[in-house]
Order: sequence, then structure tokens, then C-alpha cells
Amino acid sequence: LWEFSVNAFFSYYDNVRPLAYPDSDAVLICFDISRPETLDSVLKKWQGETQEFCPNAKVVLVGCKLDMRTDLNVMRELSKHRLIPVTHEQGTTLARQIGAVAYAECTSKYSENSVRDVFHVTTLASVSNIHRPQLKHAGSRHGLKRVSQQPPRTEIHERPPAIRKDRAKSCVLM
Repeated sequence: LWEFSVNAFFSYYDNVRPLAYPDSDAVLICFDISRPETLDSVLKKWQGETQEFCPNAKVVLVGCKLDMRTDLNVMRELSKHRLIPVTHEQGTTLARQIGAVAYAECTSKYSENSVRDVFHVTTLASVSNIHRPQLKHAGSRHGLKRVSQQPPRTEIHERPPAIRKDRAKSCVLM
């Protein structure tokens, strides 16, 4: 997992970061819902980098700090610049645009369950035999199902996929 803002300090890692990508089955590209400029970095930096270094990995787009979408101080500060927090619709649109297998929103402020759900969805995507399927349409005004409305695991995979045992599994935290 990489959690780096796009700024001068973290550009130091631009040469080292690709070493963590080989054999990645899934990539979480995260942005901060309360900071619309972080949505731009998904397109300008992370999408291209993940496509270059791990083109076969499943991508899950994740909007973090969901609780801040309705925070009055955040909304007041953003309104000074004629901005609003990133909407669910903007996230799902970007997920489609970058070919993500899922879009999820989470917050760790009130419960660790939403963060756990993101990792659950990512795990399912990484063992799936389907490469970058389209996000599922729902009959709602939002157009896409939220992760919490996805069917249980048994409905996602009729038969559990074979997990590759020919190589070690690892998770990089930096």
C-alpha cells in the first residue's frame, strides 16, 4: 500500500515505488473526498503509473474520509474557492473512466468496517478471473451500486476461483 500525496517531498519515491508493483494482483487508488484536487491526481499520476507498471492488476478506486463530505468546516473552506467535496457520482464516473473494477467510499472515523469492506472487495477482485469488468448498473438514481449493496460473496463467484499458489503473496506498507 502506498499513501503518498503528490508533492515535492514524495517525488523522491517516484524512482523507488515501481519496485513494489511487480506481480500485483490489485491496486487501490485512493483520494480524499474532502480535497477535490486529489481526484485530479488519480488521472494525472496514479492511473498512468499503475497501467505502466502493473497493467494486469485490478484497480479499485477508493474515496477516503467519507465523513468529511458533510463536515461544515470543510464545506465552508471549499466554498471560498467555489468547490465542494467530491460527490459519489464523481467517484463512480472516474472509476468508469479509469476502468476500475469497483468504486468504494470509506471512513475510519466512526467504524473500521467500511475500511475492512474496501479490502474485502479488493481481495475478491484480485482473485477474480475477470479482468476489469464494468461497474454494475443499479436501478437507482445513482446509477451504480455502492460496495455495501454488492451481493454476498457466493453471488459474486459461483465457484471460488483458483488462487495462484505458484508465487508468494505479500503486502507492501510504506
